[in-house]
Amino acid sequence: MGRRILTAAAASAALAVASAQSQLPGQAPAAPRDTPAQAAPAPTGRITGRVLAADTGRPLRRARVFASAAQFEGRGTLTDDNGVFALSELPAGRFTVTASKVGYLTLSFGQRRPLQAGTPLQLSDGEQLTGVEFRLPRGSVIAGRVFDETGEPLPGATVRAARYQYAQGERQLVAAGSAQTDDQGAFRIWGLNPGEYYVSAVARNAAFGPPGRGGFTAGSPARSGGGPADRGSGGGVRGAPAPVLDSSADEELAKAYAPTYYPGVGSIDEARPLAVGVGQDLLDVSFPLLLVHTARVAGSIVNPDGSPVSSGQVSLTPEASGAPRGRSQPGIGYAGRINWEGRFTIDNVPPGRYVLRARATDSDPPLFAAQPLAVASGDALDLAVVVAPGATISGSVLFEGTDAPDPSLVRVTAPPADGGASLGPTPTARVDRDGRFTLEGVPAGSHWIRMGGSLRGWSLKSVLADGRDVIDTPLDLRSGQQLANVALVFTSRQTEITGTVTTTEGVPVTDFTVLAFPFDPALWRPQSRHIATARPDQTGRFQIRGLPPGAYYVAVVDPLEQGEWFEPAFLDQQRGSAATVTLGEGDVKTQDFKIAVR
Repeated sequence: MGRRILTAAAASAALAVASAQSQLPGQAPAAPRDTPAQAAPAPTGRITGRVLAADTGRPLRRARVFASAAQFEGRGTLTDDNGVFALSELPAGRFTVTASKVGYLTLSFGQRRPLQAGTPLQLSDGEQLTGVEFRLPRGSVIAGRVFDETGEPLPGATVRAARYQYAQGERQLVAAGSAQTDDQGAFRIWGLNPGEYYVSAVARNAAFGPPGRGGFTAGSPARSGGGPADRGSGGGVRGAPAPVLDSSADEELAKAYAPTYYPGVGSIDEARPLAVGVGQDLLDVSFPLLLVHTARVAGSIVNPDGSPVSSGQVSLTPEASGAPRGRSQPGIGYAGRINWEGRFTIDNVPPGRYVLRARATDSDPPLFAAQPLAVASGDALDLAVVVAPGATISGSVLFEGTDAPDPSLVRVTAPPADGGASLGPTPTARVDRDGRFTLEGVPAGSHWIRMGGSLRGWSLKSVLADGRDVIDTPLDLRSGQQLANVALVFTSRQTEITGTVTTTEGVPVTDFTVLAFPFDPALWRPQSRHIATARPDQTGRFQIRGLPPGAYYVAVVDPLEQGEWFEPAFLDQQRGSAATVTLGEGDVKTQDFKIAVR
């Protein structure tokens, strides 16, 4: 894509107008009059350019262009018939500019690879940046057909394309697109970035089973999964007569189509990835679904006092291969609802090892349960699951520095430290004006204590619990645990590393990433606050703010994808060529790089 930027300084300046009130000799001074505060002048910064199709070079009409910056709500516009856009009334700042259009890939300015950050544009007060050009590639396509075990097309199956990428610092399988098969079993997933994809299909199974298998119920993974919410404790659908079946039919009715990965296998470990290039169409990705003996998983969810839970959700997610016991595998799962009698049912579950999670929503805060479950070919109909209250974390927030912000702007959250799946959102607590907070309903497990969102000019310095700093130590919380007197300490003395990346001749280089990471390998982990990156702007200047005090390596890198810098092996490769910087509290250090560009 083009990266040429032509700059022009703003030619206008505001004129200051002063007035004086006349006073007659001997006259008492006039009483001051209340006058409305003069409104700040509107910003006059401007970014202009055009958006073109990468394959043909023709202008793209009505493409959306959006500019965002820290502490700025952002501004968007549409291109005209010539693909030209203008983002006006922009304040001074460091902007990320993106362009998008249906059927094309969304790109940030300066982006060279999928899922990579682009080049920020530094805009001074009133500056005009022109010649910002985007060339959008068409999205890639994966298409094909899904069959049953006899080669007949399977209509109504949901087909998903997923790829591994870094999410929350860990490499995870993330959904990228989906489609539903038509009456010929055909599907088409479009708008994909180039990369490697795993394709899976889930059939719309109907559990037309004998008594005890749910009657005329439908079970589909990751949607309803179990039967209707009014299913009785006996397992049948109320008011529905049991079908009359001979024993020879039981065997076939105990089978269902399992979630299947291309080219027709039952797990992600056996699946074959599909490599897709920029704008490429893969049109013959066809595979059969696996017909297997499935189980019906059912049981009751009860409160700690033995009373039934009256509402909530239950999920089954496959355990990840080679992962610690209880850690779930991303991707396909099964879900069901808890009915008013405390019962749940999930149909058509293939054999395997799962993590069963329950979340009871008839109490505030919710109650939780999580336990491993091995599903064999037979039904599991009498599971008894006891939910328990989550942990409660309470305490205060403190500010070190002048001009402390309103404490009620702060949110406190406790995200899971192990990246495991959960039912429902991560709980968040609002801090009151006295600086106190109470965070309830934190599921048992390993958690960080963090600030939700950000405070301009402030960073989280420490988290004190039981007299020790646990900001970089995950807490193992128990059900019902009361963790009190936790203090989140914020500081306005933020560290900063600035510098430039240029060629040996002094020409700005914008195609690389500046990475800072700590000397201590124990801190090389996902979501580490000791690892930070920045992209140089159009002048080659970069800025990394808010790192905790300590000793750091700083290197110019070219990762294959965003987030790769959380991998210890990747960091280890950078140490030999990195510069070193030691940061004290509030330190501002400069580190320039001269690189040879071929």
